[in-house]
Amino acid sequence: MAASKPKRTIDLLPAEQLLRELLLECAQNFSGLQIWIAGGWVRDRLLGIPSSDLDLALSKVTGREFGMFLESFSARPEIGAKYQQRAADLGIPDARFSRFYIVERNNDKSKKLETAGGKLFGLDIDLVNLRKEVYDGQSRTPRMEFGTPEEDTFRRDATVNSLLFDLEKQEVVDLTGRGVEDLDAQIMRTPLDPRQTFMDDPLRVLRLIRIGSKLGFTIEPTTMRYMKDDDIREALDTMITRDRVNIELFKIMKHAHPEIAFQRLFEANLYTPVFIRLHSPLLPALQAKCSPPPPQGSPSTSPKQPWPTTWPRAYQLLVSLLKDAGSLGKMVRSETNPEYLWTMAAYAPFAELRHDKLREAVEEASESLRTPSKLAKVLDSALRNFDSIQDMVQTVAQQPEKPPPRSVVGMAIRSWGATWTTQVTYVMLALAVSSSPSQTSSSIEADSAAQKDDVADEKPVAVAERAEENGVAEGAQKVNDEMVRRYSLFADFVWRAGLQDAHLQRPILDGNQVQQLFGLQKGGKFLKTALDGLVEWQFDHAESGVEEAKAWLLDRREELGIPQGG
Repeated sequence: MAASKPKRTIDLLPAEQLLRELLLECAQNFSGLQIWIAGGWVRDRLLGIPSSDLDLALSKVTGREFGMFLESFSARPEIGAKYQQRAADLGIPDARFSRFYIVERNNDKSKKLETAGGKLFGLDIDLVNLRKEVYDGQSRTPRMEFGTPEEDTFRRDATVNSLLFDLEKQEVVDLTGRGVEDLDAQIMRTPLDPRQTFMDDPLRVLRLIRIGSKLGFTIEPTTMRYMKDDDIREALDTMITRDRVNIELFKIMKHAHPEIAFQRLFEANLYTPVFIRLHSPLLPALQAKCSPPPPQGSPSTSPKQPWPTTWPRAYQLLVSLLKDAGSLGKMVRSETNPEYLWTMAAYAPFAELRHDKLREAVEEASESLRTPSKLAKVLDSALRNFDSIQDMVQTVAQQPEKPPPRSVVGMAIRSWGATWTTQVTYVMLALAVSSSPSQTSSSIEADSAAQKDDVADEKPVAVAERAEENGVAEGAQKVNDEMVRRYSLFADFVWRAGLQDAHLQRPILDGNQVQQLFGLQKGGKFLKTALDGLVEWQFDHAESGVEEAKAWLLDRREELGIPQGG
């Protein structure tokens, strides 16, 4: 191996030390075999982050071959007894090699390697040989071959993920010469030229964004520039299956701060192809609705400006709502699946299509992210109920001191269904994206004049652009603040009136009881009308019982269209 930058050591935990000793003892049965721990475990342990997932890189044998031998080796009576006793003395569980699995090579299913894995001493291990990728010029799918440590290191997605831990010497090895340095500087960069790295596997773009945002690292400028490259975006769209995109995106959405990754996606202009395909037939309609022309007399928008330009408002607002201490925050946080909320933020711009391309919008979202059917249904419901939700919120908010009857809001929530809180959240996020307060050219000029002394050396167009951006942003914030105020009033009323579970409200009498009450032998369409009317009455008469309900039905017989008995 070539010389590397100064190494660091990692103090192994008892279970890790026991695993190391077993692996090295097992490796003695293979001439010249070297073993390293690679990737995320090394990175995380150097950062002080606990990790129980170890990727073990092997120099001369496949993961399958070594894994099968390790399983039989650890099962030998003398070996098993020795390590089980040592594990017991240290209080370490799972001393046996369990959950052993093998992944056979299968080119038809993109399984290019023979790997193995399992659980040992409470640690999850994956076994794979050092490898290099060979491209034959005829296919974008590489052929995997045995590689050197250097070849394996430089083929990885990021320098901070390319660090190795020499199992025998217990040293961190930095073959790129930048892994430790970038870890200290909290920078994500590719070991090789970014264009080559991303063209070889465009999914690395999403991996760098995901891991970088999880760790709070910045993306090195040249690496970010190539993330925006049209060829890279096209390759991400055409070379990578949507299932692989789904895995990365849903990992992002389950992180503590998905908004950081969303901001990186926005800065890299990756809304397309991540959330909508580059060549989707829906894209022109969405672009037309989400890219309004600039105000008259203002500079035109740069063609390289990230799109949709107002999308950040959605995920920024979601962060704020999740922190809200009032009823509105309770409403938003009642959705316990974070990926549902962040998917709503991702597709907030799609609300513009709800009137003429609703079905196509839901299908596009479902296909682009491979969303579970339940999640797609939530988005579908949010779009279908969008205008109803807006109207009801306005009804409650316009006269908070004189709110509508409890039944009006309760019946609306009941019609929206079990996911109503997530739907209302979606409407808010979509409104934040679509808000476009008007701003006159005179106000832009005034803003520009106010900043004249500070920007004397700037070009007039740059001054006007910044003034326009500042003015529009300030105006949009005012619009959003007013929108949040209205929805807060709505949430306050719902919680105060105890209507959080209005979607679960059922009639106090069932259909058979209604038929019996009126002496009817069979039902009909009138039953649904009667039962819905009964539920509406119940919202306003929560303390009333069965007898009062019967009396109300008898009194409303003609109004509800209930036929005469017989």
